[in-house]
This record gives sequence, structure tokens and C-alpha cells, in this order.
Amino acid sequence: MSGASGPQRLTPGDCAGTNKGATVRVLFSSTWGYGHIFPMIPLARAFVAAGHEVRWATSVDSCPIVAAAGIDAVPVSLSHQALGEIQQRSRPAMAEIRPEDKAAFVFPRMFGAAVAPATLADLLPIAQDWRPQLLVHEQAELAAPLVGALLGIPAVTHAFGGAVPVAFVDEAGERLAPMWAEHGRTVPEHAGCFASTYLDICPPKVQTVPLGHIKTVQPLRPVAYTGEPMGVLPEVLARQGDPLVYITLGSVQGQSTNHPAVLQAAIDSLDGLDVRILVTVGPGGDVAALGAQPSHVTVERYVSQTEVLPHCVAVVSHAGSGTVLGSLGAGLPQLCMPQAADQFRNSAGVVGAGAGLALHPDDATPEAIGAAVRRLLVEDVFRQAARGIADDIRAMPAPEDVVDTLVRLA
Repeated sequence: MSGASGPQRLTPGDCAGTNKGATVRVLFSSTWGYGHIFPMIPLARAFVAAGHEVRWATSVDSCPIVAAAGIDAVPVSLSHQALGEIQQRSRPAMAEIRPEDKAAFVFPRMFGAAVAPATLADLLPIAQDWRPQLLVHEQAELAAPLVGALLGIPAVTHAFGGAVPVAFVDEAGERLAPMWAEHGRTVPEHAGCFASTYLDICPPKVQTVPLGHIKTVQPLRPVAYTGEPMGVLPEVLARQGDPLVYITLGSVQGQSTNHPAVLQAAIDSLDGLDVRILVTVGPGGDVAALGAQPSHVTVERYVSQTEVLPHCVAVVSHAGSGTVLGSLGAGLPQLCMPQAADQFRNSAGVVGAGAGLALHPDDATPEAIGAAVRRLLVEDVFRQAARGIADDIRAMPAPEDVVDTLVRLA
């Protein structure tokens, strides 16, 4: 963590002396999906607002997400169909792995060996043609460090939540050694990440991974963004009445093969409580899979989380990074029910900070979920801890505060 031998932590004052009149071209790059794209959109918009040129390279199927935010998007890497085929081939091996161990298996194989070379094949020509002066890549997009090395420009690594364990990144680097060798390079430590600045959007109280391997850390406020305003919100948000509890397992289907059952267990667990319930099944989910529900339960495919959270008193979720940070930013206590990916680390961070409770998939019975939610609603200590973290988040540098610091790198 921080300290004499830890990372250098930058503050807004470190950007003093920047040439504010300089315009730079900034190329963002990300893998697919809301959880990897949404965290970077506030920074991209801040660059645009400051008068810089911004392009964003991502999966062809995710380009509309970026374009909807007003950012010029260009396609790279694999389609969602191709990614699904890769995931399908890995399922036999995944079936033998405990849920909490799946992230260590997936990160180096999926984001490293499978996706990064395909991304590089498209990203390098784009960069060679457009000639950006700065790259900003999310932590799971591992082609950008090589692009930066080949073009001699800095590649800034942007967190999508808490830090990824260094062992995951290092193994990805080992699997990417052939990709670097094809271009006459030896893969650097940490897959080439962190050679420049690391943008850390995780408040320290919730961070579970030491950052001592990273030379320069720039804290960055996790500004809530989960898509453009919906226009017409679910009726439950406008209706006055009992407190609202939000239940979601995120936007990615397939992390759990039992999504409807887990969601229904969460709904059933709150039976008898004087609360309204809003459930989302994900953009690709099936609302009908949950069947008929009582009048106090509303089921939607997807809602903009930033528009939902101000109406809530508590959140029950899979502990995805976006949901965890968004809920903490709103000062809401939460019950974490991790299924895979980084969700177990996020859950540990929430529990360690005193802002919520967590249930392992094996323990998430309706009785246990109900008991946990009752504690969150009754015991004010969880809400007070969440509000304290919300204050910490508001004190972190906003995207517009760090633009000049990053421009100076270029």
C-alpha cells in the first residue's frame, strides 16, 4: 500500500505547470461489456470537455455503448459471438473450479491469451494511423501496453473496480510473451501495465489488493455512470410508499447458471418485510423466467443504476464492481452475493469496511438472505459506514481534475 516503499500517489496539485493550451489525441481501449466500459466514460468525457480529441476502441458489439455516451468508437477484437464460443470451450474446466477461484483461472486465459492478440491485430493499425499521444486502457485490455511500447507513447491503466491481483496480471503477461516476441519485444513485468500511471477508482477502505507493485497511482473518483438517462423510468421509482430494495445480479449473463433461482430466492427472502422490490435480470435476461410476482415486486431487464440508487434504502447484488462502487457512492448498505469474477474481492472489501454483509453462493438461502437484509435495514452501523465511504469518494479527484495531469504525460 502507500508508504516509503509504496506507490507514488498523485494529487490534483501535481498537474501544476501543465500546458493547458495543448490539445492531445487520446485513444481509449477496453474489452467488452458494461462493467469494463462504464467506469472509463466519465474520464473520456472530461477529455472531450477540455477540448482534446478522443477515440475509443472496443469490441464491435460494444461500440454502441460508447457511441451512446457521445464518444467516437472504433471496433477491435472479437465479436460477442466469438467470445461466447471461447467461454463455451472453457466451461468443462470451469465446472471443476470453485466460484471464488474462477477469476484467477479466467483473467490470464481470457483477457490475456485469448483476447489481447486479437485486439492487438486491430488496435495497432488504428493507433499507427491516428497517432494518439496518449493511450488509456482498462485493466483487462492488455494489448495497449504493447501498442504504447511500439509507438513510444504512454499507456495509462484505468481500473474497473478494485485492483486485480498482481499474480493474475503476471500470469497474463507470461501467456502474452509470444505476442510481444512477434514484435521483437520482451514482455515487461505485469504484462506491460503500470509502466505509466495507474488510475485507481477504488476508495482505500474497500481496496483488498496491495498496490506496492505499482509505481505511480492516481486516485480517480468513480463517477456514477450506467448509461444515458432512460427517459421513462419504471413506475416503482415514482410510486410513494414503502422503502425500496434493489436486487440485481448485474448485466452479464452466464456468470451463474442459476440466475433466476438466485434472484427468486432473494425476492422470497424479503416476504413479510414492508418494502418495495425492484429486480433486474440483465439486458440479455428473461423477465418471464421469474414468473408472476406480487404487486410490491417489479421485474425489469435493465435500468440505469444511477437513476435507481437515489430511491433505494439497500442493495442486494452479485457485488460487481459497478454496483458496489455505485452503491457506496450513494451511501447505501448492501448485501453481496458473489457469483464469480472479481465479486468475491469486492464483497470482502464491503464487509471489511463495515458497509454491508456477504453470503457465499452455498449459503445464500432465502432465510439467510432475509436475515441479512433485515440487519441492513435495522442496524444503522452499516449505513453509517457506507455514508463514510461516500464522503471518501466525493473527496477523490474528479475526472476533470486529472485530465491535465494525464495530458502532461503526453
